[in-house]
Amino acid sequence: MDIPDTYNGLKKLDRSELNTIWEHLFKNQAIPANTSSLLRPLWYKIQCERNKLKLEQRHITRLNTYAANPDDCVERAHKTKYRLKPGTQIVKSFNGKEYLVHVDTPSQFSYDECVYKSLSAIATQICGHKVSGYDFFGLANKAGGNMNYKN
Repeated sequence: MDIPDTYNGLKKLDRSELNTIWEHLFKNQAIPANTSSLLRPLWYKIQCERNKLKLEQRHITRLNTYAANPDDCVERAHKTKYRLKPGTQIVKSFNGKEYLVHVDTPSQFSYDECVYKSLSAIATQICGHKVSGYDFFGLANKAGGNMNYKN
């Protein structure tokens, strides 16, 4: 069986050749109906075979999921746990002092005229030691503790 040396070579094969390679490498596993869903797992499997590595089924399943809906996967990959909208202000009381944080983007925050990539960096600055910004600002706590949001 002639298996291409490159991914582009694999893409140039017709569907029947791809199916034959799939059946040879994946034995009893169903062949994906969509050619784009077939190429990526097939290429990974070819590379694993060449390097004597094992590609686990869970990775194949994930690759098929990504291939079926790449936009949804990209959106989930860039999703932040904070779910704060730009323009939101977070007010936190700590040790008798009130702190104001402004949400510039989902991954950029302003505090004390400085820009930070995370709430943890701001919480560390305020506390003087490493601390979870998520916990410090009460984002895990539905009641919110002594913190207020302003839109």
